[in-house]
Order: sequence, then C-alpha cells, then structure tokens
Amino acid sequence: MDAFPVVFSDIDGTILDYTTYSYKKSLPAIQKLAGRGIPLILVSSKTYAEMLKLHKELSLTYPFVFENGAGIAKPDGSYILCGKSYDQLLPYKTIIEQLCGNVQWADSLSLQELSAYTGLTIQETKNMMARMASVLCIAPDPLDIERINNELVPHGIAITTGGRFFTVTDSTVNKGNAVQVIKAMYREKHGAIYSYAIGDGINDADMFNAVDEAYFVGRKDLWGTIQKLCPAIHKTKKTGPSGFSEVIENIIKNYSLT
Repeated sequence: MDAFPVVFSDIDGTILDYTTYSYKKSLPAIQKLAGRGIPLILVSSKTYAEMLKLHKELSLTYPFVFENGAGIAKPDGSYILCGKSYDQLLPYKTIIEQLCGNVQWADSLSLQELSAYTGLTIQETKNMMARMASVLCIAPDPLDIERINNELVPHGIAITTGGRFFTVTDSTVNKGNAVQVIKAMYREKHGAIYSYAIGDGINDADMFNAVDEAYFVGRKDLWGTIQKLCPAIHKTKKTGPSGFSEVIENIIKNYSLT
C-alpha cells in the first residue's frame, strides 16, 4: 500500500487485559508498530491523566482520544475539549436517574470504595476520577441504551457503556468524531492515509465506522450487536490483547514491514 497507515485502538479489553489491566501481551505488537513508524492512536473512555500515564509507560508520542471522544490530546501535551464540561453535565444526573433506574454515581463514592470496585490503586482511582467532560455511573445492566439516548436527545447528552461503568457525555461527542479529527491531522501531514481500528466494546462502534478497516477483539456474545452497528467489521480469532496483536501482525505483513 502507498497510503500511510494509522492505527486507532481502544484500551481496556483491547490493549490492556480486562481482568489484570496488564499490557504484557500487547506490548511486543505496540513496539513493532513504533519500530516501523506506524502511529498508534489510543481511543478510550479513560481520562487525560490516565492516558498520559499509559502513554509514557508505552513510550508513545502520538495524539490520543480521552473520555470517549470528549477530549483530544496532541503530542505536545495540550488538549481540546468537545461539548459540555464535567460541571455542565452534573445537572443532568436527575434525568439519567429517571431513565436508568437505580444509578450509583462514581463521584458519590469514596476513593476506597471505587478502588475496591475496580481493583485500581488509590492513585489510579484518583486519575480515573479526574474527569473533564464526562460523568461515570454504575447502573443496572443491561440497559436499553438506544431507547435511553433517544429520550436524551432534547437534553443534548448521551450515555454509553464500556467496561465497569456507564459514561454520560455531550451527545455531540463520540469516539468516531474524534477519530475523524485526528485522521484529518495525518492527511494534512502525509496525504493519503489508510486507517485501522481495534476495539472490544459497543462504545467502539463509532470508531469502527470512522476508519477504513475495523477489527473486533471482544466477547463472542457481543458479536451480533457489533455486526448490526458495524456491517463491515472483522472478527479476530483471538480476543483482548492477543486479538490486538493478531491484527498488528497482519497490518505489518500487509505493508511488507516484517
């Protein structure tokens, strides 16, 4: 291929093991991309603080997307926020409670309670709660996300699911919109690009539909739903970080970069 490759990837359940939060299995593939100059753009519900820490650990020097597309960070450390801020979202809690039932807001729990629930350290929990443009909650699962978001349209907010929490954001932001912004940045620099996306959850659907080639590395029971949302999606043989590594190996082979 002549087009410049750009890889977008979810984090939890994709690069990081869902249970252990370890990137041990994905690290060799991440290093192979770096060694070949292929950008790995992390796209996650995680906060800026969480992702900045991970970026440093993985020696990544690329833009990244945080809080499900509510923020875009540039390589120089600066960032932009999209849509409503954290403080502007707080008044909508009552509406979410009416639509979702027995909701428990993450910011109403102590750091110790959140640490026990997530398995994160206290410092990691602080980073998780350093939210700029989204609000986390724990709600009865499953929720009818499509119905709820239809009712939230007049309020300009939306709810997504990913991992252990539901995330409330401005309805104009999502992973796909943020991916399009970053794709434009790389087109300006490299001309023609070819974009890939790798993820494991329903909240990755917008990202999947924003790229040229997308891969699902999540649970089998979500595959049917993902296919409906993303008709052109591919499914890897392996799941999680092993599935991520499988995709990266194929990308490298496609570009004769072995």
